[in-house]
Amino acid sequence: MTPETMIRARVVGGGFDTAADEMSATVTRTARSPIFNEAHDFTTGIFELKDGKARLVAQAPGCTLHLYAICPAVQAALDCFRNDLHPGDLILASDPYDGGTHIPDHVIIQPVFADRKPVFFPVVRAHFADSGGPVAGGYNPAARDIWQDGVVVPPIKLYERGERRTDVFDMVLANNRVPDWLLGDLDAMRGACLTAQARIERIVGRFGIEETRAALETNIAYAERRVRAEIASWPDGDYHAETFIDHDYQGGHDIRVACTARVRGSDVTFDFTGTAPQVNGFVKSPIANTLSFVFVAIASVIDEDVPVNEGYIRPVTVIAPEGTVVNPLPPKPVGNCTCICGAEIAEVALLALSQCAPKRVGVNCHKLPLAYSSGRYEDGKPWISLNFHGYTGGAGAAYGTDGWGLYPPLMTGVILPSIEMNEMQYPIRIEKHEYERDTAGAGRWRGAPGVRTRIRFLAENITNAMLAGVRHPTRGFCGAEDGPPNALTLIEEAGRTEVTEVIYNRHLAANTAIEFLRGGGGGWGSAADRPVDEVVADVANDYVSAGKASEQYGVMVDTTALEVDQGATDQRRTKMARSQPG
Repeated sequence: MTPETMIRARVVGGGFDTAADEMSATVTRTARSPIFNEAHDFTTGIFELKDGKARLVAQAPGCTLHLYAICPAVQAALDCFRNDLHPGDLILASDPYDGGTHIPDHVIIQPVFADRKPVFFPVVRAHFADSGGPVAGGYNPAARDIWQDGVVVPPIKLYERGERRTDVFDMVLANNRVPDWLLGDLDAMRGACLTAQARIERIVGRFGIEETRAALETNIAYAERRVRAEIASWPDGDYHAETFIDHDYQGGHDIRVACTARVRGSDVTFDFTGTAPQVNGFVKSPIANTLSFVFVAIASVIDEDVPVNEGYIRPVTVIAPEGTVVNPLPPKPVGNCTCICGAEIAEVALLALSQCAPKRVGVNCHKLPLAYSSGRYEDGKPWISLNFHGYTGGAGAAYGTDGWGLYPPLMTGVILPSIEMNEMQYPIRIEKHEYERDTAGAGRWRGAPGVRTRIRFLAENITNAMLAGVRHPTRGFCGAEDGPPNALTLIEEAGRTEVTEVIYNRHLAANTAIEFLRGGGGGWGSAADRPVDEVVADVANDYVSAGKASEQYGVMVDTTALEVDQGATDQRRTKMARSQPG
């Protein structure tokens, strides 16, 4: 490859990456719902159609769990309209059993033509505030089939040859509780695609279609080489791991998710044989969601400077037996899949990889204490809140770094809305949002502390609360401790109610509060190996109490003077080392 070819590839690839970034900025700045313009719960990307297959060529930083869920959805839409695409078309889709994940995550797809053929496709995947169905917000813990999750949207054209299809728009808006928000969000998504179209046409006009496509192929090949080089550094072998889902909200408990990572040269296969059969509740993961969470795990062990494109996918194979919780059969409900069991899928993949690439794994996943609330403003218009601040916390450690921040890395593309703006947009007050002492999974590198959040509602509302990560909290890696369990509490005039699994369609009066305790992240490596001065710093910062410093780390700290009893510490750590397996 000549230097000129490589330079051209980077210029073209950078142009497409910038176009995807501009798409993201367009959605953020023009969308109407707080989920888009504040929380940033969406992802933008650009695809190329080659030999009948949609290939990811560029993606902006966004909601990480959308990472590869976009790909099957785009392919399904193009298969539907392969011989009926025209300039100005715009496709909407959300079908969990045809390339989708859960129904709230919709995709918008627009073709961009070159030489009179559809070649490129700007795409926005975003979480809609509502998607119809029995429960506002689309999380229905009582769902028994997919139609009780929400309104399934097979690939359908919102615009045809540049003209809005009013009948389709009316149908979509009529099945949504917040149509004003949705209309603005759809316009923002279309605006993002139009922005990308202008940038793509400019690149093609400069380099020509053949040179542009050749440059993109070079970038894809480069990403593939980098991913393969990482996998090839792992020893060949079969690495098995298991984790468990607490429950399915409908009576099923301790649901196994099993994975064997088979490393062969520069290829890796993730085989979920041995995973539990599909259950009744909505915690199951359709195949596109399972693929996406496997690639979340892969992305977390690959250097961050590797371009996110089709090249990431090629070395990886996923086997997910049909009829299991990681590949259910329709019409089973799957509404919670992007939380549970998506979290467990990424977690078990990383646990398997920890046996062959221990210094690459960590940064575990998001087993959320979930609560959706809905009500009406004083003018009678509806509102739906995801209570985003209650989900923060749980970031795990990795080799060389403690857990950091609020969101775990699985959610780092999502932006935590400002408290002040949230209180303006919803009838709420956020009374507490702070780290909780002694809630970090201990290890050579510890997880981030857990977060306690209290949200008080100023108006009556309906809330659905769903608790996970209690019996099976976020896992530690390579000898570290797991994170502590989550908790969820309703605080009403009559008293406190501890949520054990689920509260369905609970009417809450004004001045009721909901309190989240998001357990901290798991650690990495043995806690006995954590340097004494780092433990002392954690005590000084009130992340760890003196009691836990002794119990978990073997460090005896005088909290008044912040001095260490070195003799007692040496004895305690020697005893801890002897008790460790192996």
